[in-house]
Amino acid sequence: MSMSISIHPVSTSLEMYGEPDANSAYSLSGVVTISVSSPYSLFERRRTAKLLLQSLSLTFEGQSEIFTHASGYTGLRLCSVTKELVASSEGIEFTNEGHEDDNEPCQWDVLFNLPIPGWLPASTTMGMDEIGISYGLYATAKFINLDIEHGPSPWSFATFCTPFRSRVRSTYASKAISLRRYVLPPHVDQSTSPINYLVNSHLSAEKPDSSKKRIPTEVLSKIQVLASIPEFVDVKGSSIPITVRLRTKGLESNECKRLQVTEIGINIIQQERCRYRPSSSILSRYPLPPREQQPPNMPLRNPHPISSIFDLGLCLGREHSESVCRTFSLLPEKESGKYKLQNENYAFANDADHAENPTWYTMETSIPYAQMSPAPLDPDTEDWAGPETIRPSSSSPLFSVTHDVAISLTFSYDLPNSDERARERLNFNISLSFGCYLPSSPPVTSIPKPTDPTPESSTQPTPSPPPFSNLPSYSQLYDHNGDRKIDFSVPLPRYTPKEVSQPTPDSSTMESSISTCTPEKSSADFLDDVDEAVPLLSSSS
Repeated sequence: MSMSISIHPVSTSLEMYGEPDANSAYSLSGVVTISVSSPYSLFERRRTAKLLLQSLSLTFEGQSEIFTHASGYTGLRLCSVTKELVASSEGIEFTNEGHEDDNEPCQWDVLFNLPIPGWLPASTTMGMDEIGISYGLYATAKFINLDIEHGPSPWSFATFCTPFRSRVRSTYASKAISLRRYVLPPHVDQSTSPINYLVNSHLSAEKPDSSKKRIPTEVLSKIQVLASIPEFVDVKGSSIPITVRLRTKGLESNECKRLQVTEIGINIIQQERCRYRPSSSILSRYPLPPREQQPPNMPLRNPHPISSIFDLGLCLGREHSESVCRTFSLLPEKESGKYKLQNENYAFANDADHAENPTWYTMETSIPYAQMSPAPLDPDTEDWAGPETIRPSSSSPLFSVTHDVAISLTFSYDLPNSDERARERLNFNISLSFGCYLPSSPPVTSIPKPTDPTPESSTQPTPSPPPFSNLPSYSQLYDHNGDRKIDFSVPLPRYTPKEVSQPTPDSSTMESSISTCTPEKSSADFLDDVDEAVPLLSSSS
């Protein structure tokens, strides 16, 4: 007599929204199907299967693996959530009595609902196939064959095997789960306002040349730079709107008239970093399983085949290094990122005349980016990192991806009592966040049923969405301690009996259905308050 189990989640993909949060959780639900059948034999008829299920456990587990030539192979268990679906001291009896000759086994479904930590990174692969960050469900059932306990038939082949069989038998099942992270939840508008940054710049890293004419430091230090970039950028998009504003503050009139802006350069940089072990900051932010549950003390459930080579010591590799990284540009092949401005561009000539509130010199542009870097692959990173393709910004214990907008500004300065001009290039980087937006689903339209159908015209049923597809996430309904969330900021509507007709809404009834919110400071208000900000443009050789 045999028992088998299989896992059927509501969805094989788990969707999370926003920044990783260790205090949030998501729900992963479904059923574990138990199947009981009577095996067919040429020597005896099918007998009734009687099995005693002692336990049924389900585990959600995540793992992160990397492989580089510098650090070798490293595996880490990200999380392990186990729930006992069936745990009884007396057990639960399953039998297929009356259905012994059926072609299909008898089946029972056991519901499950697991709380999944909300800080987990998205599933990803890099370099080698199937190595990276992965998740899965693993079920284990332990049962006893009651038919053997009561004694097999005299002429059964099981009579000879009974002394060698274990009393408690086990069966296993697994299911791969894909975890996806999206920037915003489905009910939030994808249009986001830009973020303003008052930045500090530094001189370009060039070899010092004593003969080169330099712009005085006291002039450069009076320049203010304000950059505006989107809060999030879609990885499937094609361009980024960027606004750069310039002005001087506290610079004398004659100095303002000598300063020009000649060139602006913009580059989008992606950096990928692999770590041999988690950093201390990661360990303090996220609750990783303890060392006792990490390899090699407790091996991963589904490790990459290359791990066995390192476990056996067949591949020693190079000396371990703490981290390995690569950096490349996301600009298209024919895009240089350099933009020449008009000649004789004395943008700050009138700043001293408006000392209280100088006018911002604004430059707006849209920078394109490519889904894959056009540069040739580096042989040292091709194996472990794979093609140089755009990835969402992420931070995980062993693998992280960061993005920056590198902006350079070239200034020229008319030297006093001379026809020569000094030139300086100031550089600054702004952190950029790439992410995935939830694709908008097309509206479902109903097809009218014809009144008099003919053989030539047939009615096509409207496809219905899968069950539970629009359910909110666990973190939207419950706190991390399991208490149900209640939004007290939205007042309840006034009670009106059904018999009473609804009156025309006046100002008093409208106040009970509209929540009050404080408007955020506009971009213009922010620009007026820049004078009170502490960081200004500073230069250093």
